[in-house]
Amino acid sequence: MFQLRTTRASLGLASAFAMLLTARAPAQESSPEPAAETEAQVLEEVVVRGRRLDEIEFDLHLYIRDFLEEVAAPARTRGYARWKRRVCIGVHNLENTAAQYIVDRISSLVVDVGLEPGEPGCNPDVNILFAVDAKEMASYMVESQPRVFRPAGGNAGMDLGLEGLDYFVESDSPVRWWHVSLPVDARTGQAAIRFPGEPPPTIAVAGPSRIHSGIVDTMLYVIIIVDASKLVGTTWQQLADYLAVVSLAQVDPKGNPESFDSILNLFSNPAAYSGLTDWDRSYVRALYAFDQERNPNAQRGDIISRIARQERAASE
Repeated sequence: MFQLRTTRASLGLASAFAMLLTARAPAQESSPEPAAETEAQVLEEVVVRGRRLDEIEFDLHLYIRDFLEEVAAPARTRGYARWKRRVCIGVHNLENTAAQYIVDRISSLVVDVGLEPGEPGCNPDVNILFAVDAKEMASYMVESQPRVFRPAGGNAGMDLGLEGLDYFVESDSPVRWWHVSLPVDARTGQAAIRFPGEPPPTIAVAGPSRIHSGIVDTMLYVIIIVDASKLVGTTWQQLADYLAVVSLAQVDPKGNPESFDSILNLFSNPAAYSGLTDWDRSYVRALYAFDQERNPNAQRGDIISRIARQERAASE
């Protein structure tokens, strides 16, 4: 039972064929009669249909591209954002033991992608709030703290915009989330956008390039609201792993990942997923390894290639 209290706390590719040959030795008689005739063997033709490796590779890349188009949701006009170095997880309105389990489970994925989990008592970068009425909580938070959800407003490329914010409030999903990211100078970490009331920043780039801009997108914070009344049929492990993915990756809340082997399908098919899948791990690992200074199209291609390499290695 979910108890509410306040706290912080593959493409597997395998092909094989077998042919069974049976032969019976002639029976020996005690008399000098000739050996009995060997029973005739009838072998059916076996046809093996194969595909060229480059065709399989092409289909794998298309499959991964479809996944990204369905699931990934970078801030408008921007590239894929990710956390830098350390991530602090905070869980609120939940019994202590359960809250700590969620923090520890998410932190294990944080470590897996090469980041550091926050120390106890750290200021949370990811705030996970449990509520008995998530829609009411989301509405109140957005209305009372609009600058928290859109700190620069307008077209700053930090979030999914007003349409996305409306969906955050009105969604009936068991879990809703809001990512805020920031374009920064790749070398200094200085904000690369102008905030209201401040002068525009000056960014020095190494040299002109169509591929590398010198600007990267870093995650600032994530707000996640879990509707405790809609978790029937799920386990703490399933929920924690689901929260881990949406904590570390900009996932489209409107996406439909049913064609892919992902914990993101938890609430449509809870019996099928005990936790993170190999596909989930490949995706999140690729997000924290690609070249962030490339333009968004090149970033996407890099991520696809990295996931494909992991999938090929897993099938060998």
